[in-house]
Amino acid sequence: MIDLASSFLKALLKHAKNPIIIFKIKPALVVVEHNDAYQALIERIGGKLKFYDVDIIPSLLSDKERDLLIETIQEISSGRNTTSLVIHPIYSNSPNVKWELEFSPVVQNDQPIEYIICSLREIPMNEDNLEHILLELSESESRFRGFFEQAPLGMCVLRGTDLITEYANDNILKLWGKTRKEVIGIAQEVARPELEHQKAIIKRVKEIFKTGQPLTLNELKISTPVAKGYFVAMYQPLKNDKNEVTRILAIIKDITEEVNFKNELLKAKDILKLAMDASEMGSWNVDLGTKKVLLSERAQQIYELDNYRLGLEEAKGLILKDDLDYLTSSIRKALHNKTAFNIEYQINVSGVPSKTKWLRTAGKAYYNKEGKAVYIAGAVLDITEHKHDEIRKNDFIGMVSHELKTPLTSLSAYIQLLQYKSKGSSDHFTIETLGKVNLQLRRMSLMIDGFLNVSLLESGKILLNKTDFDLVNLLKTIAEESQQVLPSHFIQVIGEEEIIVNADMEKIANVMNNLIGNAAKYSKKDSLIAIKCERKKGRVIVAVEDEGIGIKESDIPKLFERFFRVDSPSTKTIAGFGVGLYICAEVIARHYGQIWVESKVGEGSTFYFSLPIDN
Repeated sequence: MIDLASSFLKALLKHAKNPIIIFKIKPALVVVEHNDAYQALIERIGGKLKFYDVDIIPSLLSDKERDLLIETIQEISSGRNTTSLVIHPIYSNSPNVKWELEFSPVVQNDQPIEYIICSLREIPMNEDNLEHILLELSESESRFRGFFEQAPLGMCVLRGTDLITEYANDNILKLWGKTRKEVIGIAQEVARPELEHQKAIIKRVKEIFKTGQPLTLNELKISTPVAKGYFVAMYQPLKNDKNEVTRILAIIKDITEEVNFKNELLKAKDILKLAMDASEMGSWNVDLGTKKVLLSERAQQIYELDNYRLGLEEAKGLILKDDLDYLTSSIRKALHNKTAFNIEYQINVSGVPSKTKWLRTAGKAYYNKEGKAVYIAGAVLDITEHKHDEIRKNDFIGMVSHELKTPLTSLSAYIQLLQYKSKGSSDHFTIETLGKVNLQLRRMSLMIDGFLNVSLLESGKILLNKTDFDLVNLLKTIAEESQQVLPSHFIQVIGEEEIIVNADMEKIANVMNNLIGNAAKYSKKDSLIAIKCERKKGRVIVAVEDEGIGIKESDIPKLFERFFRVDSPSTKTIAGFGVGLYICAEVIARHYGQIWVESKVGEGSTFYFSLPIDN
């Protein structure tokens, strides 16, 4: 083994006239020692010498000679013979010389070669060789110019503190709005008068010649006669063999689109924040990996918490138990279907059961590339006051509806008594008037029942009394009763003779009365109202078809909302409060059924609902 610390070895290296390098080839090829002559050579050709760096010499060679050098070193390590190699350092500051490298392996008995000593001798070039080197340099410069021109960025080389343009590719000329003739060999401030407004930047670029440090300017706003936008400008110093900065390579990248997008995003974020602040909404985020909940300042105020971070289980503990199951199942369903959710629920404030709040939250999950949900984000709104107003309103409607039912029932009884007394009477006017009064009383009773049902639905007090009954028989009965109330229309039941369902017969009857009443209201006299009933895939489907005015496609999604009425000239004279279809939808939903409509303006509508049935 070579003793690298040996004073004898150091003396030999120091007094050797030619550059000498000692390589260690295992476990990796590194330079472990060299003499002053080698260090002087590397500094003269413009390199920076570092111990263990084996890339200095290869970096000065052509690709072909670099491969040959590596192959030679590999052969020496296995062959144990002294080998010479002549190379041309064409990329050094002295390309007019050749280097003769002599490699001597350090042989130690039968042990594997561990060290190689390399001596270097400079050989002056003759004219033929010099011409060959100049040709290689010319080809290298052509490759550089090709890269320079084809680069997708704006690039130029600036010489001296006057920033004289030596090279400029097409992209940067297009940005400047100049031709090569107008800028090459001319100082930047002369060739481009618009730089008068960028003196601070020009000063920083010129300082590179003193500091030797590269400069990067992000989101630089540039305005030229032909272009305006945002750019990233990178200025890289280029040095000579004396380590002096003589030129600057400037690279310009247009990032106007990215900056504008970022600004629009920030603007949208500010608008969203203003909207959320104005609506008093808070935002939240659940990390499904760490199971941590992050609340915005407003959300923290809504929940009345001291900390804006809390665990998922802690957050669930704030929600009332009855609402927690509903909330959890709704979010799981949304995660499964990859849809958004909008839920109302109650919380205990600070864990005190006596103090509760009503909240509405809406949100959606976000997924990774594998389709796995990674976090859920959304907004939350305190609707306690709104909910209490709704409860008070429903209680009031329920109370008024209930109070109106009593005198209405008595009035209906008196009318029926008068009708009974007038039987056989020749006073046809009185008999006809009593019939009309009784009809109006029935309509008023149905209207009050509708308000009462809305109140019960909103308060959650409506209960289903399910029994087994023949749905077809119920439809026929309702059709006969409706025919008496609506003699102006033809009402017909079409379908099977018997279908047994398990449902609340009174509630299904209310649904049918609503659908038939709507069909009559929105269709002409003497038109047909067809009621169809059929079995289909474990369900029974009931359809009420009319020949009325029809419904616009844009109104269909809102038909089953509470208090919604179609606004058109043909419906303004038709009485109603917009609660009938809402009640129908709620009743059918509580039976685990579905309700929908198909309609064409001017041709009529068909309302459908389905109920599950047993085989």
